[in-house]
Amino acid sequence: MQKRSSKRSSWLITLIIFIASFYVLSLFFNGCMSGTFSDTFSFIGAVIITGLARWWQLRRPQQPKKLKNVDSDMLQHYRTTGMADEDIQFFRETMSTAKTQIDQLSQNMQRVPKLRAIELHLEPVNVARASFKAIVAEPQKLHAASDFLYRHLPTMVDLTEKYIAISKHEVKDKDTYTVLEKSATVITDLAQQFRDDYEALVADDLSDIDIDMTLAKAALKKSQTTAKESDTHEQ
Repeated sequence: MQKRSSKRSSWLITLIIFIASFYVLSLFFNGCMSGTFSDTFSFIGAVIITGLARWWQLRRPQQPKKLKNVDSDMLQHYRTTGMADEDIQFFRETMSTAKTQIDQLSQNMQRVPKLRAIELHLEPVNVARASFKAIVAEPQKLHAASDFLYRHLPTMVDLTEKYIAISKHEVKDKDTYTVLEKSATVITDLAQQFRDDYEALVADDLSDIDIDMTLAKAALKKSQTTAKESDTHEQ
């Protein structure tokens, strides 16, 4: 949104420069030549001036926007991953939205018994918070977490809010209970999807620890074998 606004402002300035330069050149050339030549030279001159102004505008180094309210340690963490300031700003805005949604989900899951039961069984709020921490720890995983952040999490918040609203109807008929049952099923499925999303996020970490454990076991086995052979030789 900010980039689009900046581009519109840039082109507006360019248009103003063209109109102003054409007007000034017209006044100048009108006193020197006939109207036809005056308009032609004024137009050419305005195009040249506008082109030079545009070239100067584009070649000026853009001042990076200063990041606000960023902890110095976190800023260093983001930059060690190779993120530019624009990337950091986008990342922080995305995660801020996610945090707000997780906090809302936490409240929703405690408001009615059925949702409390789902939270107790599948812990979607705890899993969502774990996913949040995993993404913050490794911002490069933001793309891999896109389904969780942009689809599953907001959908879960929306569904739980609607479930709460319907469950508070003073008069419920058969259709109402059917809708609540179907909604609870979808919410349960989404809670399980949260777990799948989290497992996908940390799959590399689990793979790394498996490799480390395998290497550690191999080193321990080799050490034990060497010790046994040493004891045999001494006897």
